[in-house]
Amino acid sequence: MEGSVLQAAQARPIGVSAEPRHRFIEPPMIGLAFLGLDAALFALPGLILAAQRSLLVGGTDAAMQAGLALCLGTAFFFALCRGLSAHDGIKMVRRSAPTQLLTALSYTVGPIAVVFVICGVLSWGEPWREQPVLRWLIAWSAWSGTAAFAVHAAAQPLLQRWRAASLTGHRIAIVGSGEPARRLMEWLQTNAADVVQVVGIFDDRRGREPDRVGLSHLIRGTTGDLIEYYRQAPLDKIIIALPHHAEERLLTILQRLKQLPVDISLAPDLVGFRVPEVSAAEMAGLQMMSLAQRPLRASQRFIKDIFDRAIAGLLLLTLSPLLLAVALGVKLSSPGPVFFRQERHGLGNRVIHVLKFRSMRTDMQDVGGAQQTRRNDPRVTPLGAFIRRTSLDELPQLINVLKGDMSLVGPRPLPIQMRIQDRLNYEIVAEYAFRHRVKPGITGWAQIKGHRGAVDTAEGLQSRVAYDLYYIDHWSLWLDFKILLMTGAVCAFGKNAF
Repeated sequence: MEGSVLQAAQARPIGVSAEPRHRFIEPPMIGLAFLGLDAALFALPGLILAAQRSLLVGGTDAAMQAGLALCLGTAFFFALCRGLSAHDGIKMVRRSAPTQLLTALSYTVGPIAVVFVICGVLSWGEPWREQPVLRWLIAWSAWSGTAAFAVHAAAQPLLQRWRAASLTGHRIAIVGSGEPARRLMEWLQTNAADVVQVVGIFDDRRGREPDRVGLSHLIRGTTGDLIEYYRQAPLDKIIIALPHHAEERLLTILQRLKQLPVDISLAPDLVGFRVPEVSAAEMAGLQMMSLAQRPLRASQRFIKDIFDRAIAGLLLLTLSPLLLAVALGVKLSSPGPVFFRQERHGLGNRVIHVLKFRSMRTDMQDVGGAQQTRRNDPRVTPLGAFIRRTSLDELPQLINVLKGDMSLVGPRPLPIQMRIQDRLNYEIVAEYAFRHRVKPGITGWAQIKGHRGAVDTAEGLQSRVAYDLYYIDHWSLWLDFKILLMTGAVCAFGKNAF
């Protein structure tokens, strides 16, 4: 079991393990990149050829070609979306070059060939020169097929270099160090060593029981160390390899690990390694039970990230006069810096530095956030009270969005040391850390439902967390639009901020 699947696990001890996040390419993102590329290589040649003909000859024939190109492009894109398995990042890395090229050709030339046959049947017997649509389809097929073939051929060496350098593949952590874990390691080594990297084995009972299966040298810590590992290095799957009859232990571990935005699966019990169900395989022909899934899949995270950064950049540009005016007012109203930086929890409980316009006197600031701001708080300056009431103090967090630390919409990040009735947040609500399975937001579902400003009671925190978890479970781009639209009205007329 000392092969490549264990390479990452033996790299460094847990305390200093930090493979830089930029050195890991998430497999679904490879698939998404090629999905968009194939869609572009299909649609653009047809549209360009139709536009050229329209400029040269005009008329209904060119208009029909443009309409047909648009319809075919739309149908092709949705066909690709339904067939995402063909653009699975892992499969694309593992496929041979000829297979990958044939797949590319089938997706670009195939839909055109079908339409070509239909048009040929409908216009059977007509002279070739009187069938411009057929000539256009042949040209489209030739251009799109050639482009797809060339691009995929050029990408193959790059994909193989990424594969050889272990920059792609599933990075998984295994919880448990008994016989199920040993069987799992052997299976992965035999069937998936080229696309799976095991970052380590984690076990809360290390040292309590004798090592009967020879995995003690691979143990990198406890589940607490696993949570800390996620803050330092990329990880996209956790496999719990424990006996299925250990229900209480399984549930306890699951409750602890669900705060991480990764997929969590339960490895098969011992008999499952002998009779894997290949037709429903999850990893290298091994059927596993899904216990928890990351809230947003790769495509959803990609769409949300593009949306967030585009809107944040546009808002920063549009609101720059207002931002400069507020910054000047903060600087002139009281001595001290314009911005206030505070540590808060971000995605996966990682610590981020959230920016705000300073609204308090510098000699009375609470950097840790243990003491919440209250109405008529003597620490707040007169201008600070206004920008807090109108939420103008939150605008610098658009910079956090551009950096990728935050989203426009998501659970509001609360101060790490915030206390309610002398208790920390996670001591009040057991599911509090589950909010960190997505990026925190400038605004959120809880805020437009009345939970804006300070949290005074345990019941208020429980209600806010419930709204945050509802948003995570029901995320959609439309829901983000709705929240953004309602946030303006809440900021203008809401009564909860001070």
